[in-house]
Amino acid sequence: MDTRSDQQIVLEPHHPDTPHHPRQHHHFDTMEQQYSSSSFGMWVFLIQEIMFFGGLFIAYLVYRHKYYDAFGLASSTLDINLGAFNTVVLIGSSLTMALAVNAAQRGLRMRLVTFLVATMVLGGIFLGVKVIEYTQKFEMREVPGRNFCFEPQGAPCVGVSHEKESTLQLVKRYATGGAFHKPGAHAPSTPEGTHGSQQSAESNQPETTGPQYRVRDAIGNVPGSSERDRSKPGAEIYFSLYFAMTGMHALHMIIGVGLMVWLLFNAWRGVYDASYYSPVENFGLYWHFVDIVWIYLFPLLYLINRHIGGSH
Repeated sequence: MDTRSDQQIVLEPHHPDTPHHPRQHHHFDTMEQQYSSSSFGMWVFLIQEIMFFGGLFIAYLVYRHKYYDAFGLASSTLDINLGAFNTVVLIGSSLTMALAVNAAQRGLRMRLVTFLVATMVLGGIFLGVKVIEYTQKFEMREVPGRNFCFEPQGAPCVGVSHEKESTLQLVKRYATGGAFHKPGAHAPSTPEGTHGSQQSAESNQPETTGPQYRVRDAIGNVPGSSERDRSKPGAEIYFSLYFAMTGMHALHMIIGVGLMVWLLFNAWRGVYDASYYSPVENFGLYWHFVDIVWIYLFPLLYLINRHIGGSH
């Protein structure tokens, strides 16, 4: 009886008549095992991603505690309207992604294609808004590095316009080719005797309107110190974390959009149906994770302690 039992154990997995799904990989015995393994692998990957972003969040908390006022002031420079708009866009993309997974589970090919395209469009809108925000920071010289300048002691940053723009004005300026040009760069010259003409007379150089700003000491300020050194302490750390956290999030979005192109191609070919939809479902978990990360980034970077910045 023992010999017969051993023969059954050896022969059963290799029986030539055992049916299998065309999408079942050779190293899995059943589709259920393949589905469970792929889901487990995705969750392990997401745990690793949580640990990765967790390190950035801890760094943010540590330096925010150290430079509490500077973080509040720097946060007030972010456009809360653009941030809130992107939050709504990502929540909408989570909805369309969930509907895409549902369509794949039900074997509805065209509905799956439609919702994947909708998710890609919303992801593209999000990335486009981030480009506008990053460009604005570049114009204001709030990108960490040698050219960084934020609220320096003694004089405002050289080559930076302090004209307050509304969100609609900002978007309109970029839509009409005004990126990397200060607000009002093509406006009529300032009347004689104003601060603008005095600054131009002091510098004896034309004011820069392009992306290559001049870094120099303003006349009459602390000798031997740059605008970066005179900037508010801790502000450059805030913007470093801002670009690191939102940049890594945007990178995950770009990768996600690329993966959706592959899913869309397979969906159009009819690869996914009610019996095989794990790639769509696993990607849905990835996309929802990216959206959840933004749900944390938005209040941390845009909302917390904005009152410190006042009407900045």
